[in-house]
Amino acid sequence: MLIKLAENIYRIEIPLPNNPMKLLNSYFIKGNGTGRNLIIDTGFNRPECRDAMDEALDLLHTDLNETDIFITHLHADHSGQIFHLKNRNNTAFAEEREADVINRLHDSAYWDHIYKEFRKEGLRMNHDEAISTHPGFMWRPDDTVDFTCLHDGDVLNYGGYELRCIVTPGHSPGHTCLYDERHKILFAGDMILGDITPNLCYELWLDDPLTEYVKSLGIVENLDIARIFVGHRNMLNDAYGRIAGLRTHHTLRCNEALDVLKRRGPLDSWSAAAHMTWDIDARDWEAFPPSQKWFATGEADAHMLFLYHEGFISMHTDENGFKIYENKSGKTDIGDLIYKYGK
Repeated sequence: MLIKLAENIYRIEIPLPNNPMKLLNSYFIKGNGTGRNLIIDTGFNRPECRDAMDEALDLLHTDLNETDIFITHLHADHSGQIFHLKNRNNTAFAEEREADVINRLHDSAYWDHIYKEFRKEGLRMNHDEAISTHPGFMWRPDDTVDFTCLHDGDVLNYGGYELRCIVTPGHSPGHTCLYDERHKILFAGDMILGDITPNLCYELWLDDPLTEYVKSLGIVENLDIARIFVGHRNMLNDAYGRIAGLRTHHTLRCNEALDVLKRRGPLDSWSAAAHMTWDIDARDWEAFPPSQKWFATGEADAHMLFLYHEGFISMHTDENGFKIYENKSGKTDIGDLIYKYGK
């Protein structure tokens, strides 16, 4: 589906079949007059996503030779089609760490490393099952591309918009939003979503995801935003209200993690996740799809690491190499800790 949102700005709904995200919001900025076009994010590298993208580009009478691509972050639902869209006459943009990982997604050594790191969190899946069912592996780009790397503060000019790069780590190491100050428009990627919360997991260069994420919420909160265009599902009207809601969400999740450790600990993150609440259509933890167990374990670990670094819990490594967390203090309330990273 193609929807016009503002002058020269279109939303392309890219379906994500059998995925909890449901759809990706790709954005297309049409060049003014003789100017170049810009695609923001692409969808998975799978036929359904490619068909939706190609159909929208046809409706927009798009010449890829005159159309550049910006990737907000490395995850395959945002980067999967980059190899399909990139050619010798256009430019692919991404923050440098994101570009590096995107170009590793087809490399088995990268996935071996990620698997080993999640094993430390207690991941109880064998190597082949864990990786073969991961959507980032299944729908990754076909090969590497030549990226033009961007940094915080860099500016892209397309369709009459002056788009400043705002690097917002947490969901990924170099997740980058685009912000037009004159029009007060933020292309938010997965930094802020309307009706779901961005997943926080270990990535290369991202050792404490929740701390980075709540700091990034503070960065975005200081922008003057009239319109926010998010990466998945429904559009969002109130950026600041959603930021407040996300802070509350992560405060509650930290408190839940503390309570689980108090009642059932010491635990690794896999075992803690099994006792936490998740908005997933499954009767219990054992019925979770493998990829959702992976993401839930990573999300639980992000909260555990935050609590550990803030001094609420202890951590040690057991004989199996798992990180074990323990709530020795018995506390189950972090108070307004997350809000200290606000304005």
